[in-house]
Amino acid sequence: MTSTREAEATSADTEIPWDRDLEGASPEDRVAAEKARALREPGPSWRTWLLQSALRAYYILGILVADVQVVVLWIELGSVVGLVVSLILAIYLEFLLYRYLWYRPRPEALTERVFHRTWYRPVEYGRWTVEADLVRAGVAIRRAEEGPNLKEFL
Repeated sequence: MTSTREAEATSADTEIPWDRDLEGASPEDRVAAEKARALREPGPSWRTWLLQSALRAYYILGILVADVQVVVLWIELGSVVGLVVSLILAIYLEFLLYRYLWYRPRPEALTERVFHRTWYRPVEYGRWTVEADLVRAGVAIRRAEEGPNLKEFL
């Protein structure tokens, strides 16, 4: 008995507030309320959505096309060594471009550390990521130390 009451309480807590107000409303009223909510919270701009989400799929499709063209070219020329070297170089350059545009560090990696460029990490944050937008806006996104200082216990 308590489990059903708990489930009802949690489902009532997780409901969206504007849905509770419109329980007996007509579909037209629900659509009008949804339109009003969408105008209050429009979400990301088209440019942001395009750069941060949509172009990734087209980038992967472009990688596939470019790699197939490299393979076909070297098969027609009949050089296995050229095929292997060109494919390795193409994949590496595609990897670097992806990291340059869309690299996002893991949330636990956002500590107070100094960024060092490496052969596999050309930039700290990808150019078309949320973190890069925040850094360009001047917002600090690095976490401060959380919890007790471990050196105090030594």
